[in-house]
Amino acid sequence: MIQHQEEYKFKSIGKNVTIFPLAKIVNQEVIEIGDDCKIDDFTFINGGKGIKFGKGVHIASFTSIIGGGELIMGDYTAIGCGARLLTGTGTSQGRMSAAVPKEQMDLIIGKIVIEKDAFIGTNCIIHPNVTIGEGAVVGSNSLILNNVEPWTINIGNPCRTIGKRKHIEFND
Repeated sequence: MIQHQEEYKFKSIGKNVTIFPLAKIVNQEVIEIGDDCKIDDFTFINGGKGIKFGKGVHIASFTSIIGGGELIMGDYTAIGCGARLLTGTGTSQGRMSAAVPKEQMDLIIGKIVIEKDAFIGTNCIIHPNVTIGEGAVVGSNSLILNNVEPWTINIGNPCRTIGKRKHIEFND
C-alpha cells in the first residue's frame, strides 16, 4: 500500500512496499526501495546522493535521514522511532547555519552503511562514514560515531560494545 503512488518518483521500488501517507520523502529519484519495506508516518527522508533499502527494511516513525550523503541499508534492517541518520554534517571550522552559502560551511558529506539484519534502537544518532556490521544491535539513545562490529550488542554515548550476539542464519 502506497498512498498517492503517482506522487512518488523513486529510482526503483519493489513489491509490497508500505509508505504511510504522512511520511515526507524528498529527492526520491535517487532512492531505491526493495520488496516488503515499510516507512512509517512522520518520517523525513532526503535522498541526498543516494539511498538503497534492501528487502524487508522498516523505518519507524519520527526517524530522519538527512545530510545529503549516501545510505545503504541491507536486507531486514530496522530503525527505531526517532533515530537520526546523518549522512552529512557540518564541522566547527565553518559557519554552522544551514542558511548560509555552502562555501562558508565546512561540510562532511559521507556514507552510512547498515548491513543485513542490523537493528538501530529508538533515538539513536548515526554520523557520516559509519558502518553498522551485519546483525549488530545498537541500543536506544546511542551516539554512533565509529563503525560497529558485526553481531555485537552496543550502547551509549559514545557507543561502545557491551556484548556479542549469536550469529543467526535464516533461509531467505
